[in-house]
Amino acid sequence: MFGIKMGQVAAHRVKTFLIAAFTVLAMLAGFGQRVLDSHNGLGDADHLVALSLTMSGVPKEALPVTFLDVDDRTRSLWGATSSTPHAALAELIRMSETNKAAAILVDFDLSPSIEGQAADPQLSALLRSYPADAPLLLLVRKIGFTKAQGTAMAAGDGPTLYDADVARKPNIRWVTTLNDIGGDRSVRRLKLWQTVCDGANGVAYPAAVLVMSALPVKGVSHDADLKAFLDAQVKIECGHEEAKLPPWPPVTSAVAQIPFVFADTAGAPAMFRITRDGQQVVALRRISAAQLVTMTNDVAAPAGDIDADPFANRAVILGASHADSGDIYATPFGNMPGALVLANSVVQAKAIVETVPASPFFKNVLAVILFIILAYIARTFIGAVAIIALSLVTLAALFIISRWFSFATGIDVVSVAVPGFALFKLFDSLMDIASHVPRKGWRAILR
Repeated sequence: MFGIKMGQVAAHRVKTFLIAAFTVLAMLAGFGQRVLDSHNGLGDADHLVALSLTMSGVPKEALPVTFLDVDDRTRSLWGATSSTPHAALAELIRMSETNKAAAILVDFDLSPSIEGQAADPQLSALLRSYPADAPLLLLVRKIGFTKAQGTAMAAGDGPTLYDADVARKPNIRWVTTLNDIGGDRSVRRLKLWQTVCDGANGVAYPAAVLVMSALPVKGVSHDADLKAFLDAQVKIECGHEEAKLPPWPPVTSAVAQIPFVFADTAGAPAMFRITRDGQQVVALRRISAAQLVTMTNDVAAPAGDIDADPFANRAVILGASHADSGDIYATPFGNMPGALVLANSVVQAKAIVETVPASPFFKNVLAVILFIILAYIARTFIGAVAIIALSLVTLAALFIISRWFSFATGIDVVSVAVPGFALFKLFDSLMDIASHVPRKGWRAILR
């Protein structure tokens, strides 16, 4: 018996030595770091979001988007000006309108950059003559903020060079493209509206996603509801009055999660196709503005014959990604230009605005169910298998809950269940140690 026991000990030591030697070789080859990175990636909230949304794709009633990108190549070909020529924006708007875009969003600051700056004649003329039956045109209003008791407050809405040109044109609207930036400076949420008060009066500027979600679908438009909603927000936030909100939009907060589906990569957009008017179309198209417009002596002109396909029945976003744009944000999908953040929200505008989040009670019930499943897995399977199973189950839960209810609901449930599971493992470990203390003493903390 003694010889058998000694043989088992020797075999165990040889086995331990071989495993340690193999691990050291793998570690020195960098394999260990790759495994660690993969494990951290599965556990990181942003990576879970990215992977889940890549799997889930875009929902029904998604609006295909075309991003006309003023990139570094465009700036070079246009003469590397300090700001994007407004004449070029005019030509891109005209091109989008002529080719029957569903809506057009100009994500550029149109306020004067220097005192006494004049409006660009080409853009001014286009806005003054913009047809009443042309697609909805959204222009971004710059809003200034001030801090009061540590809270950012809207201080005012600055004038632009084209206010007089767009006055009394119902299909040209001013919007906000403000993001709700997190403490780590990453963008995961957007503001659905921003109210600027002047005493008891003011203006509530809608986000582009809110306006896009009101676009007619199968003959049903929510344009009147949106106006009533914004007027009510002015009464509530500026006049401090009670105001009855219309049934649409069914939002309960001024901020909403952005369900990212596009990264700032060449291959990502081609992954997502949606059905639009009975046809399969790419959800996002990205075109360098230099392919469409040329600039000569401050005059913009089309760069040859233009195909209508990138514009027809699509939301067209004019934005910039060049290095000096100052409009690059950290997101769960990595750094991306602000216009691409907008594209992620616009393509899912209706889902973001019209999906009603689950009640706190129901989210807690789902979190408890997910916690029980995670605890069962940890109790049933050994280390490596448990880690893989826990990651897959967490990801599957995020995917299913986000698709059945909303992306925000999925994040809330996982954010409660996973920390709860971590506490369970801590208490479980402490109880195991306590049960061995009477027999082993301080050695109970050793394996």
